[in-house]
Amino acid sequence: MKNQNTNQHLLEQLFQTLEELRAEIREFARPAEEQLLDDVQLCELLHVSKRTVATWRQKGLIKHSWLLGKCYYKYSDVLAAIEANAISPMKNQLKIKL
Repeated sequence: MKNQNTNQHLLEQLFQTLEELRAEIREFARPAEEQLLDDVQLCELLHVSKRTVATWRQKGLIKHSWLLGKCYYKYSDVLAAIEANAISPMKNQLKIKL
């Protein structure tokens, strides 16, 4: 009986600890649009080279932050940069005169 009570108590402690960990994870988790990407992740996502991303930074086309020598981009800033440089289909169509 004592062994069963001990096991029950340990199990309750385990569940309590798991719930505390879940709460901490939720507190620090970012929404998808606020996820941070490093250079490698951004290059893979957009299928471009590191040099291309560096050029975008130099031209001020994409927001970025430096931390301990590593560059990071917010996913939402990447989307905003893409949308800001979007070309309207109407502007890009050829005008044909008959």
